[in-house]
Amino acid sequence: MESLRSRVAGAASRTLEALVRGGFEAAVRVTARASLMIKLARGEVSVTQSWLDLETDAYVARDGRMAVYSSRAPEPWAEIAGALRGFEALEKSPLYAPLPEPTGKPVSSVDGRVAEAALTGDAGFVVEDLELDQIGDAAGMVLLEYWATALQTSTGADLAYEGTRFNGYVRVFRGIASSGQWSWTSTRYDLAAAKRAIGQAKELAAECSRLPRVRVEPGEYRVLLGPMVVGNLAEIVASSASAGAILFGFSFLSSKKPGDRVASEKLTLEDRPLDTGLPAFRGFDDEGVATRDKAIIRRGVLETILHNTKTARAMGGETTGNAGWIMPSPFNIHVGPGTLRPDEMLEALGDGIYVSNNWYTRFQNYVEGEFSTVSRDAVFLVRGGRPVGCLDRIRIADVLPRLMSSVEDLSAERWPIQWWEVDRPVLAPFALLGSARVSVAEV
Repeated sequence: MESLRSRVAGAASRTLEALVRGGFEAAVRVTARASLMIKLARGEVSVTQSWLDLETDAYVARDGRMAVYSSRAPEPWAEIAGALRGFEALEKSPLYAPLPEPTGKPVSSVDGRVAEAALTGDAGFVVEDLELDQIGDAAGMVLLEYWATALQTSTGADLAYEGTRFNGYVRVFRGIASSGQWSWTSTRYDLAAAKRAIGQAKELAAECSRLPRVRVEPGEYRVLLGPMVVGNLAEIVASSASAGAILFGFSFLSSKKPGDRVASEKLTLEDRPLDTGLPAFRGFDDEGVATRDKAIIRRGVLETILHNTKTARAMGGETTGNAGWIMPSPFNIHVGPGTLRPDEMLEALGDGIYVSNNWYTRFQNYVEGEFSTVSRDAVFLVRGGRPVGCLDRIRIADVLPRLMSSVEDLSAERWPIQWWEVDRPVLAPFALLGSARVSVAEV
């Protein structure tokens, strides 16, 4: 691990020195990442892969022009220097602002067992601990990562941090048409969380296989969203609070300002970069500014627009420590808990639909928040608080502000979710919606 720390620090220093000699204002971020991936198919471990990546990203600015370059080469300077030949042809950016003085501090979270597995490629104990070959008909992925990152800027930032990630998802099949999926993520080797996720996937698939297949007519229904779905939608809402998304016209919050009500008072959504239990933790952003935990939405009221120094200057605000050199973004996302216990959720739903997972979330109108998403895996028709049938694939086609305003309650228990439809880690509860527009999804 020490060799990776030294490697990224040296690469960042050499690249920054070359850029400064060229007369550029610059920031350089270098990450060395060791990864171990275990793939599960048809109930068997099908592939085990391990690899080491070196990622170099550089921000440069001069005379109001700015650009970002990326390289995966072991010695990236030749690639970056070649790309810089076209720099003077760029137009001056209306978003330019000088890089700030650094205020961030290193915050690291390393689990030695995860780091060693990622560096050595040893997957045996994971397969044995999770009993991956005894789940039955299942597919999925388990990922163990260790990374070391260095950030250096021409304004004096010389910062570094390390982290590990234990992340995965499992999709369990029972028969031809019944499946259940769940995910987990942590900076630690959290065996209990992984086993609980696998157990949830098994339970969903088994319950769906026992029930008759039913259909519903298009219309408005009471809907219970599982944490996998809440994670997907919460990431979208948090990203919509980015000042970059607002400036570029990709946010349904474009017409809102802090203090405006945007959701039910039951909904609180936070950006939590200092939560070292989730893998997107950071003590500093890409400009070297200190991060801080903050509410984006508190009890339904918009509280924070996420800024870097550029968007803050353009919109008359202050950086929130969420750079992105171009686009500010959230880190770890927390959805606040509600009051529902596990045994109360279906009873609170009453008559409605329980959607356990989703994918293919697409926007028809970003500014209005008009979107659709398709269910994946188990979907239950619920009557009188009891599942009475398992549905084929359905589509929720609605408007995000309306759904956010229809939140009646959330579960007290939350799950750490991250998979291909949830790129940033989200601590997500179940969410009970009073109304959502549902139709049959043609496949």
